[in-house]
Amino acid sequence: MAHEYWFEPASFFTKLDEKIDLKLFLGEGLKVEEEMPFKAAKTDSFRHYYGGSRLDAKNSVDESMPFYSFTPESEGNHLFAMERNWSYITLEPDKFDAYLKEDGMEYILEERRKLGESQKPARERYSRFIKTLLQIGDKRDNVFKKKTGLKLEITPLENPYSKKVGDSLTFKVEFDGRPLAGRTVFADNRDGETISKQKLVTDAKGKVKVKLDRHGVWLVRLVFMQRCKTDCDEAEWESFWGAFSFGVK
Repeated sequence: MAHEYWFEPASFFTKLDEKIDLKLFLGEGLKVEEEMPFKAAKTDSFRHYYGGSRLDAKNSVDESMPFYSFTPESEGNHLFAMERNWSYITLEPDKFDAYLKEDGMEYILEERRKLGESQKPARERYSRFIKTLLQIGDKRDNVFKKKTGLKLEITPLENPYSKKVGDSLTFKVEFDGRPLAGRTVFADNRDGETISKQKLVTDAKGKVKVKLDRHGVWLVRLVFMQRCKTDCDEAEWESFWGAFSFGVK
C-alpha cells in the first residue's frame, strides 16, 4: 500500500534562471505511484526558504500539477517545508499491525497489547511534514539547517550538497522541538532503476547517520505515533509523517 509523500524535482541540481517544477509524489520507498496536486484545504503551511528570505508560498499555488513551479533568481540552496493537516483512517487489526511493523512502530503494538486493543480495529489520524532541499548553481549556504517549526522535523546537520558518494550525513529528528530518541528512520535511495533502503534508529539526541552509498534521489523519513491527545472523538491514535528529500551526484 503506497502511503509516503515526498517532494522531487526533475533534478535536485539546477542552473540559475532555469524553471523548476517541484512535484509531490505518493508512493512507497521512492517508487512513484501517483503525482499529487496541491490541496489548499489539507495544507496548513507551505514555505520556501532561500538567501535569507522566507516566502509563504501557500497562496501562490493552485490545485494543478506540478505542485509548485518557480524560477530561481539567485544561486544557493532552496529549502521547502510543508505541513498537511489531519486525515482519518480505520484499519482492521491485522492491517494495522502489519503497517506498524513495516514502519518500525513495534512500540505501538506493545501499547495496544497493554490496553487490551490488539484484536480491535484501530482508528488513526495522521498528518505530514515534508521538506526538500535543492541546489541552485554552485553556491552553498546554511539554509539547510533552518528550523522551520514543523511539529515533526528532520534536519541535516551538514549541507547535503557538500557530500559525495561514500560520505555519511547525520540528521536530527525533533518532535515539538525536542529530540526524538529511539525511533526508526528509513533512508531510501533511487539510483536510476535501482532502489535501496537503510533502516536506522535515532540515538539519545535524536540523531541518525546515513551512509550516502549511492548517487541519485535520497529520502530520509519516519513515522512517529502516539495515543491521541486532544479532540479524539474520531481517533485513538495519531501519527506524524516526516520526510526530507535531496540529491547526491
